[in-house]
Amino acid sequence: MNSIRQIPDKQHPQHIIVGTRNRREFLRNALALSIFAVGGSTHTLLATILPDDIIEKGSTLTSTYTMRFSDFPVLRNVNGSVRVQVPGAPLSLGRIIVTRLSMTEFSALSELCTHASCPVDPFMNGRFTCQCHGSVFDGRGRVLVGPATRPLLSFTTTYRSGDDFVQITIPGLVTSSVLGESQTSFSLGQNFPNPTSGQTTIEYNVERQSMVTITLLSILGKEISELVRREHEPGVYRVTTDVSNLSRGVYLYRMETSTGFTQTRKLTVI
Repeated sequence: MNSIRQIPDKQHPQHIIVGTRNRREFLRNALALSIFAVGGSTHTLLATILPDDIIEKGSTLTSTYTMRFSDFPVLRNVNGSVRVQVPGAPLSLGRIIVTRLSMTEFSALSELCTHASCPVDPFMNGRFTCQCHGSVFDGRGRVLVGPATRPLLSFTTTYRSGDDFVQITIPGLVTSSVLGESQTSFSLGQNFPNPTSGQTTIEYNVERQSMVTITLLSILGKEISELVRREHEPGVYRVTTDVSNLSRGVYLYRMETSTGFTQTRKLTVI
């Protein structure tokens, strides 16, 4: 199944709102965090929450979110986890896994293994295990078993004993993605995770209104499926596709626009 969305979500206006107060309100809505349950291979959307605080510095944003246990009771339990999707986050980040490690300690880690950017499995038996090559990390993201050599990317969590919530702070969010702007011309990003064995996401920029087509191809250039074909307004977009039905190997995906832009990248299925 393929899904496509503009960043921010299309329920929000796509133009830049003038005025400090209005801009801040717009950013707050655009930065709504999506929180998913973790259970086997299914991720069910539980809720979305707005940031408590936003710091804008240059072309990036830092957001702080409060996750209340009354809304996410799984976080009351040691080893309880949720995955969160952050608008404006680089594709190289993936989702963030928030886990209660003890009654007083939480971790917030990128789900993408530092070896080949494959997602890790849900937290189990005190560890995260990479789905692709078997790297193992502890609850704080430290490497226990290779081939990964670097820890999972971590984010600040704040919890005080007795509180009924935990806060997470996420820096490095891309302002242009949140606002739906394109700071570059037409471009096609590298899919993440890559290599992949399941779902993978492709980000692309549209400089001006045009018809955009993105096609998945065999390494010999034979069309396998059409991921995108529709008219686009200027902005930053993402499309997610499931490649679990494909044989292992190297594939291509190509973006073409009615303005004459063409770009092709490689995608690896393992």
